[in-house]
Amino acid sequence: METKKYRIYADSREETSGVPKLLESMGIMVIRRQLEEGDYMTPEGIIIERKSAPDFVKSLFDGRLFEQAKRMSAKYQNIIYIVEGDFRRSLLYYKNREKQIQSALVTLIIEFNVKVLWSLDQLSTAEYIESIIRKSFVNKKNNEVVVHKKPKLDESRQWQLYILQSFPGIGEKNAEKILDHFGSLEKFFNSSLSELASIIGEKKASKIKEIIKVPYKKGSKGFSSLENYYGNKG
Repeated sequence: METKKYRIYADSREETSGVPKLLESMGIMVIRRQLEEGDYMTPEGIIIERKSAPDFVKSLFDGRLFEQAKRMSAKYQNIIYIVEGDFRRSLLYYKNREKQIQSALVTLIIEFNVKVLWSLDQLSTAEYIESIIRKSFVNKKNNEVVVHKKPKLDESRQWQLYILQSFPGIGEKNAEKILDHFGSLEKFFNSSLSELASIIGEKKASKIKEIIKVPYKKGSKGFSSLENYYGNKG
């Protein structure tokens, strides 16, 4: 049986929405687990929060949405809200407050770098998510650099994952596998090529070991120098 190329993590509480099953019918592998943030997360670290239109509008006024957006933006670079249902109808409960809503939306987008998509129903939401998954997969395949936001100083686990995901070909899943195996970054850096290859494969392990061992050249330009050194990372 052929392994599905596209996959996504779905919060276990999303099962009742029917969206995970719709995604599976589209050929997406859905991995159910309890997520710390958001309702869905791609392997590339894109966080997707699904909200009904009435709840979205209500949470703009009671402050819940901004608290959540602030929390997510501290950890992730790409955050997408999918607002499901009739947004215009939801505004009827807040007559003469349209400007406040507009201002709140602008704050959400500008201050917290959140993207907002408008969905008609669960099927439309699933189609949006499928497009996001496929597009992010293509970008990764084309070797676009995925930039993760720096964690706060006291978040040791997030820093460990952040450092590991800076290496080419290492997403969240592989970063967690490495930490589960070695237990610390120190043991990871001191590991042998064969031991690392047994976890993530010889090609990725060899590239990481090269990066660790290659002498630093003064005046080099960060990522662009790495790209010049390795060429096409595919």
